Amino acid sequence: MEKPIEEDAAIESSSDSSDDSPNPIPIPNPSSRSADAKPPEVEVHLYRRGKGPVEVFKCPLGGWGQDQLEVQDILDKHGLKSIYAFNPASGRAAPIRFNGRNGRSLITYRDGAVIYVDGEPKWE
Repeated sequence: MEKPIEEDAAIESSSDSSDDSPNPIPIPNPSSRSADAKPPEVEVHLYRRGKGPVEVFKCPLGGWGQDQLEVQDILDKHGLKSIYAFNPASGRAAPIRFNGRNGRSLITYRDGAVIYVDGEPKWE
């Protein structure tokens, strides 16, 4: 009867040794981003009533897919009541629509895109 006990002990010791050894190559999680990765952003050339550009700045993209322009932040920061996608060559513009709840654009943008924006001042 002692023989089966020894076999059980041998099985336990072999299974314990496999649990103690560390994984030599950890598998990185592809969904996690490293801290040094830069967030996606666009370059915005801001015009006021078709004149300018009065300011050129980088704006981070937000939203679930990190591809929406933070329109409400731009309006608040620069004192604008509305902004328009602007073509400086022709002077034509189209309104940039955004969600009233979260302030993000309805149209998506690529990382590194250059956007020409014409703004209507709030106080003039």
